[in-house]
Amino acid sequence: MKKTFKYLVQNRHATWLELFFDLVFVSSIGIVTHQLAHTHHNHIDPKQIWMFPLQFLSIWWIWTLHTLFANRFDTDSRYHRISSLAIMFLMITMTAFLGSDLFENYGLFIGFYAVIQIIIAGLYINSTKALNESKEYANKCGIIIIIGTIIIGASFLFPDPYREITLVLGIVFEMIAFVIVSKNKIVPPVHKEHLVERIGLLSIILLGESIISLTTALRDINWDVLSVIAAVTGFIMIGLIWWIYYDSFHIMERLKAMKNGFALIYSHFFLAMGFVILAIVIRHAILNDLNQNDFRVLAIVGMCFFYVGKQTIYFKFLPPFRKPIVINTLICVFITVGSTFLPKIEYALIGVTIGMLYYTIGNFKFTLTKDVSRFLD
Repeated sequence: MKKTFKYLVQNRHATWLELFFDLVFVSSIGIVTHQLAHTHHNHIDPKQIWMFPLQFLSIWWIWTLHTLFANRFDTDSRYHRISSLAIMFLMITMTAFLGSDLFENYGLFIGFYAVIQIIIAGLYINSTKALNESKEYANKCGIIIIIGTIIIGASFLFPDPYREITLVLGIVFEMIAFVIVSKNKIVPPVHKEHLVERIGLLSIILLGESIISLTTALRDINWDVLSVIAAVTGFIMIGLIWWIYYDSFHIMERLKAMKNGFALIYSHFFLAMGFVILAIVIRHAILNDLNQNDFRVLAIVGMCFFYVGKQTIYFKFLPPFRKPIVINTLICVFITVGSTFLPKIEYALIGVTIGMLYYTIGNFKFTLTKDVSRFLD
């Protein structure tokens, strides 16, 4: 068993089950994101804006827990396969309670969420059979999830808005506790290639959701010059997002100082939110169904999340490039903010895209100089 596990770790790539797992979670994210697609008298309801990050965080954390487990302990056993499929089924069912009516079914939502977390905790605790030298660490991870589940479950006892706060506190507790216990020397290092691959695959699926958002919007528009410009600009923006994100993506696999992967995976929470928010921005620009101020907020927040999620890992682990990272990001954000004050949201979308184009053209190149290569494997 030890030899088999060692082989799997050294040659770790995303499995077909993990790809299936990602598709289920992206479908749940799509349901949550759809809240931002609805407008009331050309405005997005404040409740929808608050519900979006709350539900997004809940879904993303389940994906993260399972991904971190699979990265270190997955042996593709029948137990792991059945547990993963059970989580996927529960996620699909739980998705029925997501959306603007979450609080009407909050008890059911929390019940499903708690069961999913307990299954993941069981995966960690039982994983000691696969990796004896990390038994203590795996058990601690399982206990952390159980404690977090108790905090999350307790949110059902509180009225609004304290239950939402308690739910977030339970997730944040798990996030911080995972980082703390992972500082122990007995913790096996993260498999960087596998983790980067999983995150990259999830990101490309989210970009695919952006394409779906664009194409569905095209079915509901009155074809005129501005709508065509918005559609073309939207596709160019999605292409630039892909270019900016994946152009230096391979560098993350070689970051020498990245041992536990938390900086990478936590920063990608903002990146994933940025992806889906920008997809909604493109949709509203094509349909021209959103107030200018609401559009401005979405565009700026989406762009900031995208750049924070994309740049944090390079800023942390590649000190020589910190100055150009900050300068390029600030210029792009400044262009985005300025563009949102243009008289029409179609023009604003063009401005935001020009900001991305500037970043693509002016983006620094990672070169294996003596200054940089010492930070890479």
